[in-house]
Amino acid sequence: VPSSESQTYVSLYDLGFDTTPAAPKNNGNSENLNEHPSKQRKTADSRPAPMQNFDELSEFMEVIQAGLEKAPAWLMDFDTKAIGITVKFQVKPEKRDDFVQCMKRHQKTTVAEEKDGVPHFKLHTSPFNDCIFYLVEEWASAKALKKHFDAEYMSLLVGELKDILVPSSESQTYVSLYDLGFDTTPAAPKNNGNSENLNEHPSKQRKTADSRPAPMQNFDELSEFMEVIQAGLEKAPAWLMDFDTKAIGITVKFQVKPEKRDDFVQCMKRHQKTTVAEEKDGVPHFKLHTSPFNDCIFYLVEEWASAKALKKHFDAEYMSLLVGELKDILVPSSESQ
Repeated sequence: VPSSESQTYVSLYDLGFDTTPAAPKNNGNSENLNEHPSKQRKTADSRPAPMQNFDELSEFMEVIQAGLEKAPAWLMDFDTKAIGITVKFQVKPEKRDDFVQCMKRHQKTTVAEEKDGVPHFKLHTSPFNDCIFYLVEEWASAKALKKHFDAEYMSLLVGELKDILVPSSESQTYVSLYDLGFDTTPAAPKNNGNSENLNEHPSKQRKTADSRPAPMQNFDELSEFMEVIQAGLEKAPAWLMDFDTKAIGITVKFQVKPEKRDDFVQCMKRHQKTTVAEEKDGVPHFKLHTSPFNDCIFYLVEEWASAKALKKHFDAEYMSLLVGELKDILVPSSESQ
């Protein structure tokens, strides 16, 4: 769909996390780079269709922990369908090292306890603010995720985070939920049998304006992000240091026109196959997933060996082919960036 309807949001993060002191990043010209420069010019978020589909992690946990018996229509196949989530955390600067230590323990315990139930579980750091993190997870099913949420080690983490995270008035713990993978199923609005439209999570239907602070994404448009990467090392901003060497990850949200859904899937199947074949070790992770609330919303989760590797991808002819095709496939940015 065109960008006036839904922009193609991007969340960029440095892969991994450490205990580096959380000091505001600066480019040497006294320019505050805690957030992307485009954010510094904004006083209100008037954009449509934010990247997240849950405002708080606690809200999402309640739905999962309620189990199969109370599972909503959009969480069908509770016991069998693979799902993924990306969670955004913002921690108090003085608590950053505590957060990292807690999450290192939590990551290790989760992988050890849940085994095949969690094929992917990685925490990454924002390049714009050392106190913002993105946790990217893949789960074999909502049932597997419920086991994780119900575990004592999860209760321990939740208790610790109460003193570590900034208050929700400053930054909410956003969640993007998606069904793993994508197919050519016809894009019809999901319905719970009572004529209730479930294109988006019900909490969204009660809102007329988005007054939340600090949206999940840190770029409003994929094209804006591509320009920064394609400018190369010579013009790389301060927050993109170590252009040639530092691993980075991105999550891109797409919303497509309903009548173009199958075209999008076919294009992305070809693009995914070509990307993995051409970029090899440069792209350790490249997967497209589908929103459980809207069959026309997709999340592309990527990991790159470096910005240099991503530039090679963006500069490739096969990428130019995809960009041209998407112009007629995506909704306008007024509906969803």
